[in-house]
Amino acid sequence: MWGLSPSDNNAQINAYKAAYNITNPCAGTEGGGPDAIDIVIEGQNFLGYPTYCVVCPDKSMYFDACYPPTVSCFDDVIADCGFVSISANFTSDFDEICQYDMVNFTDLSSGSITSWNWTFEGGDPATSTEQNPSVSYQSVGTFDVELIVSDGSNSKSLLIEDYVNVLMTPPAMLQPFEDVCQGWPAFELTGGSPTGGVYSGPGVDNGWFDPAIAGLGTHTIYYTYTASNGCDNTAENTILVDPCTGTDELLSEKFRIYPNPTNGMVELHIVQNGNIHIDVFNALGMRIMNMNKTISGEWKYKLDLTGHEQGLYFIAIQTPTEKFVKKVHLIR
Repeated sequence: MWGLSPSDNNAQINAYKAAYNITNPCAGTEGGGPDAIDIVIEGQNFLGYPTYCVVCPDKSMYFDACYPPTVSCFDDVIADCGFVSISANFTSDFDEICQYDMVNFTDLSSGSITSWNWTFEGGDPATSTEQNPSVSYQSVGTFDVELIVSDGSNSKSLLIEDYVNVLMTPPAMLQPFEDVCQGWPAFELTGGSPTGGVYSGPGVDNGWFDPAIAGLGTHTIYYTYTASNGCDNTAENTILVDPCTGTDELLSEKFRIYPNPTNGMVELHIVQNGNIHIDVFNALGMRIMNMNKTISGEWKYKLDLTGHEQGLYFIAIQTPTEKFVKKVHLIR
C-alpha cells in the first residue's frame, strides 16, 4: 500500500504520517516524486488528497482517496484483493446514565468475527466475552470502553476513552408510617427525604393519603425524589389501614368520651390495665395531640381543645390489643 501526494514535500509527508501513525510508504514531490507517481498510476488522475494505491497479490492495483486514513477506507479493496478484513466497532443505547443503571452494548464489528473481548472500566461486569453485553455502573464518573475482536487468526481493537458518563443517583428515604384507621380523614404524607419528592401508592392523591380509598390492609407507599441532574431514586414503606372497630357497648364499658358535642373540654374515662396511646387528629388528618399513659383500673383525664377551631376531631385510643376511634364535634 502506497500513499501518493502530488503537492507535498518530504517534511509534509512525514508530518502527515506521524499524525496518523501511518507506516506504509508515501511518495511526494521531492526526488522526482511526480514522475514516479505518473509511472506507477500509468496516467490515472488522482482521486483526491491523499490517493492510496493498493497492490494486490496478483499485481493488480486499486486506487482510492481516504482522508483521514482509517482501516475501513480499504475494506472493499482488501476484500477484492483476496485478503480477510476485520474491524472492531460498537455502539450502545446510552452513553450517559444514572448511577446503578444499565447500558446495553451492540457489536458493529465487520468481518468473520469469532470472539469478542470487552473491557468496561468501572462497569459490572468489568469484562465480557458476549457479543452484545449489558453492563451496570455503580460509581460516578467517566469510563473507557474497549473491544477486541478476532477471526481466529487476526485481531482488531477499538478503545474509546470516557465513553460512558455516569451521573450521581440521589439518596431517597421514607420513614415508617403509624397504623391508621379506616374511618380517619385523608391526611398529608410526610417522612420522605430529601424534601421535594413525590408520594404514590394506593389511596394517595397529590401527597395525601385517604384510608377509606386505600381500603383495609397493608399498602406500599412510594417516595420518589428527582435530582437536578435528572436522576431519581425511590424509597418505600408500608402503611396499615385498620378497621378500628368497636361497638358502642364496648366503648361505653371501657372508653367514655364526653360531652359530645363539646365547647372545648373533653372528659376521657378509661377502664384499662397497662399501656395506652392517645392521638387527637383534626379533620385534615393532622395530629394535634398525643400521649402515652400506663394505667391500672379506672383513669380520668380532661382533654383541652379550647385553643382549636370548631369542627370535627378524631380521638384514637390504642391498647396493646385494641384500637378505637371516636368522632368529637367542637362547637362554640
